[in-house]
Amino acid sequence: MSDTWVHKCLAQADRRAVGFIGIALLAFVVLWLVSEWLGSRWVFVLAPLCVEFAVPGLRHFCSRRSLRRLLETYPRHAVSVNFVPGRARVGRHAYLETEGSDRTFLRLFEIPERVRENIRRGGQVWLAGPDPRGRTVVLTRGAPFLTLGRVVIR
Repeated sequence: MSDTWVHKCLAQADRRAVGFIGIALLAFVVLWLVSEWLGSRWVFVLAPLCVEFAVPGLRHFCSRRSLRRLLETYPRHAVSVNFVPGRARVGRHAYLETEGSDRTFLRLFEIPERVRENIRRGGQVWLAGPDPRGRTVVLTRGAPFLTLGRVVIR
């Protein structure tokens, strides 16, 4: 896994995060316009929906420093994985089981469907870490995707 690919993945993650935050801001502006048009402030009851749109972008920017630190500290290595049966999609989380592990899963947040398909087809991701707190950087090969995951024991 080259540094060029890592930088491409990080830039793609930054663009995706900015897109989520942009959608949230756009949704808030639409709420404001509708409230002005209707003359009612009750429309702002839907404001938590705007925050929900921003969550993936905010999560990325809050964890970006950890991502970079893990990438600089730990070597990247390929790991064969598959989705955990029955836990492939629990809310926004995806659980991956690493090959040869007994009950150790890798929990990932906000995985787009194209990346899920890429992982299913290839069966492999690249990891940097985990650190003592169980955080690890997960990179995919076919589609530029990078996220912060956590090693969990079930």
